[in-house]
Formats: sequence, structure tokens, C-alpha cells
Amino acid sequence: MRGRTVFCTLLFLFFVVVLSAQTTQEGFAHVSGADLYYKKIGSGEPVVILHGGPGLEHTYFLPQFQQLAKHYTLIFYDQRASGKSSGVVDTTTMLAEQFVEDLEGLRKVLKLEKMNLFGHSWGGLLAMEYAFTYPRHVKSLILSNSVGANSEWLLPYIQTRTARTTHEDSLAFARITTSKEFAQKEPKAVEEFARTIFRTYFYNRAFADSLRLTFTQQTASNVLDIFGLFLKQYQQYDIRTALSSLSFPTLIISCDYDVMLPRFEEEIHRAIKQSKYVLLKNSGHFPFIESPEQFFGECDHFLKSNQ
Repeated sequence: MRGRTVFCTLLFLFFVVVLSAQTTQEGFAHVSGADLYYKKIGSGEPVVILHGGPGLEHTYFLPQFQQLAKHYTLIFYDQRASGKSSGVVDTTTMLAEQFVEDLEGLRKVLKLEKMNLFGHSWGGLLAMEYAFTYPRHVKSLILSNSVGANSEWLLPYIQTRTARTTHEDSLAFARITTSKEFAQKEPKAVEEFARTIFRTYFYNRAFADSLRLTFTQQTASNVLDIFGLFLKQYQQYDIRTALSSLSFPTLIISCDYDVMLPRFEEEIHRAIKQSKYVLLKNSGHFPFIESPEQFFGECDHFLKSNQ
């Protein structure tokens, strides 16, 4: 009897390992001199997830996005020089064109003929730029809390974030940025700096503590430099005319309390002919944390209707 129990236990553990291997895969795609880390979770129709920043990493989507992985294969990746991905940070590599080519290179490595693309925040702009550069390889597009289709969003974003910064936030910034740990770009210090910023992004600031920020040393070392380099590039741009050429299903998710003001996402909706626009109430820049039922419900319905 004891031997049978041991056998059953070992058999159970074997199937746990096998199932885990089937639902989670990791690897690197070598693209233009960088090794891009990717991770697949779940099963079903593949959806490629583009994180924000620029300069963050895919981990802030977890564990919440595991809910969507019940029905879809989610493909996360860390953009160049972030997370577990390698790459040099300079003016020749931190370019929107390079990041578009990185995504195209990843598509080829993963052998995806057409992609369902999900882009959050800066990832939304990257998804749009990829979509009109390589439209034949896009099946559908989800833009969540995306930056605008032209540079007019930038000043209102800065003004909104500044207006929401409390006295306590200012004290926290002063303490963090004058610390030895922040000067040395230690992950915990940079994570705390980012979380303090992100508190202004939430309708309910308490939810900021649920945002997973577990930076690698790569992210901690590079995030501010990457953000700065891209900010200079996007002082003047306008892709609205290019968006009018898109002809595949697009879902645009906006939130009434987002620092990326909804009127700029409404403008994207007007530019993309086959788009659907959804405005979530009482939610900020991370609706998968503040309004998960509505957020994942909209994503699931959209993806199912376009399979």
C-alpha cells in the first residue's frame, strides 16, 4: 500500500511538471545584436503583449494577466535593454524604428504569420507603429491606455501627473533620489521611485501597492535613460494619417482617470476605421488592477469575436 502511495505521488508530480512545461515556455530571440527575452503562458490563440515605459519590463502585467491566459497563449517579451533582454542604450538603438524591427524579428523567431497585438501605454504606440509598418502580419490590435497618435498628449500628461502629486509624494521623491541606493541604481530604490510616480496614475491610490515592480538590474540601470531618449524623439510626431490605412479589428480601452487623457484615445478611435472604443469608469492607467472584471471581459469578448 505504501509503495502504491509513493508511486501515485510521483505520478502526480510528473504530470504537474509536464503540464507546467506545456503552459510556460521561456527563451531568447536574437534580433539586431540583442537577445530579447520572451515568455509564453497559457494555451489557445496567441496574443503578443507589449509593455509600457519605454524602459519597463513585462513583469508588471503579472499575476493579473494569468486570468487571460486561461483561454489564450500570452507571449510576453522584454523590450531591448530591459528586463532580461540585452542591448546597448544609446541614440542609435533607442529608436522607435528599431523597436518595431525587434518585434518583427521576434515574430519571425516564434513563427507567427499574423499576430494579435496587445499594447499598453507606450506599448500601444509601439503596436500602432508596427501595425502600419507590417500590416500583413497583424490579425487584431488591442490598445490599452495608449499614448496618443500625436505629440499633443505629452503636455497634458505632465500637467495631470504634476497636479496629482501630493506633498507626501514630493517628500518620498526627495528621500529616494538623494539616497545612495538610488545613485547606484539599486533595483529596490528604482522600484520605489517608479511606484511613487505610479501612485498618481491610479484612481484609488491604494491599488498602487498591487502593481508588481520587480526590476532586474538591467531595468533599474537603464529605465530612466531609455525613457529620456524616447521622450526627446517624441517631442514632435503625428501618425494619424498612417493609422487611417489600418483595416483590421481594433479595440481601444481607455479609463476616465487615466493620466493619458481619454480624448487622445478617442482620437485614435476616429483614425482607425474598424476600431471599437471602451471607456472604463473609476479607473486609471492600470485597469487590469483597478477594474479587472471589466478589463479582461472586454479583451476576452474582442479576441473571441475575431478568432
